[in-house]
Amino acid sequence: MLKARGICVSANQLRCFSAQAQKATASNFDDEAIERSWSTAKPYVTIPGPSILNLIRSFLPKGKFESQPFPEIHRQLRNEYGPIYKLTGTFGKRDIVVVNDPKDFEIVFRTEGTYPMRRGLDCLSYYRKEYRKDQYPVTYGLVTEQGESWWDLRHKVNGVMMKPQVTKGYTSAVDEVARDFVKKLHNMRDSNSETPANLLYFLNVWALESIAYITMNLRLGLLDKKPDENIDKLMVYLKEFFELLIELDLTPSIWKFYKTPKFNRFMEIMDFMHLTVGKLVAQGVENLKEQKLQNENREKSVLEKLYDIDKDVAVLMVLDSLTAGVDTTSSAVFTVLYNLSMNPEKQNILRSELLKILPEKDTPLTIENTTNMPYLRACIKEALRIMPITLGNVRSTGRNIVLKGYQIPKETDVFMNATAVHKDEHYFPDHDSFIPERWLRGEGKHENYNPFTYLPFGFGSRICVGRRFAEMEIESLVSRLVRNYHLEWHHAPPKIRTTSINIPQGDLKLRLTDYQ
Repeated sequence: MLKARGICVSANQLRCFSAQAQKATASNFDDEAIERSWSTAKPYVTIPGPSILNLIRSFLPKGKFESQPFPEIHRQLRNEYGPIYKLTGTFGKRDIVVVNDPKDFEIVFRTEGTYPMRRGLDCLSYYRKEYRKDQYPVTYGLVTEQGESWWDLRHKVNGVMMKPQVTKGYTSAVDEVARDFVKKLHNMRDSNSETPANLLYFLNVWALESIAYITMNLRLGLLDKKPDENIDKLMVYLKEFFELLIELDLTPSIWKFYKTPKFNRFMEIMDFMHLTVGKLVAQGVENLKEQKLQNENREKSVLEKLYDIDKDVAVLMVLDSLTAGVDTTSSAVFTVLYNLSMNPEKQNILRSELLKILPEKDTPLTIENTTNMPYLRACIKEALRIMPITLGNVRSTGRNIVLKGYQIPKETDVFMNATAVHKDEHYFPDHDSFIPERWLRGEGKHENYNPFTYLPFGFGSRICVGRRFAEMEIESLVSRLVRNYHLEWHHAPPKIRTTSINIPQGDLKLRLTDYQ
């Protein structure tokens, strides 16, 4: 263990939502209007929602929410209680107010204050602050830290992980891994030119290899040889990690009063993950020392750049990146590939764009030729709208606010249900159809335009710190596969298992037919 931490919408009707959303700031929000509305708003206690007893009963065996995916649970709650409802805290947990309107998302985000708070992962916080507190002497990490200590950590890593001019320096490294992975997939195809049924596993391996190369300038060799049993075990445990997160923290659980078998299992998984990933990071640190001695002329890794700022922070951030950047990125890239395979006409449009950037199959992706890829990025956004990786965003209110006519006191946890918005015809006409054109910049906006309808990485200063790396990895692999192959899907739609993230399930066989 390391001591560290049916209607075709034209491009001119719709514009890029998320890019414009990032321009919004708390400074241009009307504070006086909030204060006036607070005095006439309905009290917090009158927000509708199930009683504690009914909520607990619903998750018990034979309860109406037993084995129901969270999007379906929230659909039922929304139908019963309306656009805002409260889930009263159970067994030592805090209340959660759920909102389903991007106008409310905007209010929450724009009033979150200097130190945005995002709670809800209490079992992870317990592991780092109590169970293994000796392993985290300096900081608990960006997920669990709050307040000024969070901002101090975030300030240290932003310059390395969030600035485009810095992150683009890893373009060649990411493309190198993508090309190696495409060659591996090419050779693994069966007689029908289909990938193995466990495609998601190999995408996990690709994601781990990619993020390790970015963060540590270290090739793990996972694409050249069969990963050892600990890496295989890590892939399985990561999925169980996300499942237990939702069971322990988002459904009724008594672990705060009695350490349940599932809680103890979560602690075991955390130990294994940190031990296994910690060994990879230790390998990266040794590699870093050798590179410094050689004084190579190369792009420094994230580890090396952060190491010069704070050694403990460097090790922790790489450890967290390798843990958090596998299932999320692999599920996201599969979502994009699947939607393109089901929409060959859109895939052909994308290929036409890519052929200008990659005229030859082995033309390298560079900082220069990846600057202008609007249709690729539109395809990624549309795929993640239809099949999002996360359900939404959680924030604790930074001040007293009013949502849907109800008082929401400062430090109330609010879940912003983005999944519901993504399926709303009001904001996304013909929402079940894959229409990348709805994300292209044009001269006009459709009548119900709202920039807060699509925020897959969050918003503001607490936006996902690994966002730019994830986008780069997805863009690179999708570019390589669509440039070199016709993607086809000849099976039933994949099932999606909703844990704290959405993960495709079952046999995932993608047909790759050579292009040219």
